[in-house]
Amino acid sequence: MKDMFRTLLSIRQKRKPAPVGPLPAVGTVILRGQVKMAVTHPLPRELWDWLVLSGWRNLPVKNDRRKGLRLPEGALKELIDTPSQERNQAHSRILEQAQPED
Repeated sequence: MKDMFRTLLSIRQKRKPAPVGPLPAVGTVILRGQVKMAVTHPLPRELWDWLVLSGWRNLPVKNDRRKGLRLPEGALKELIDTPSQERNQAHSRILEQAQPED
């Protein structure tokens, strides 16, 4: 009911980004908007800080049923192996490879 009133009165508010969480553990998922990336390798603190500045956050719920885009399995490993000077280009290249979730 509230949803209908918000739509009719155009009083929707854009959600704020999720707060920055702790360093994600291996096996979890991080997201940036609708793009999700699996944490397949231990994440260095320096890379996590860079990812946070790029808009990545820990997944706020345990069972996320929202459909979105998923990055390929090797995406995080590619970012870890990329020198920090070339990270922006690698990040853009990786985001272009996002595919719809099943």
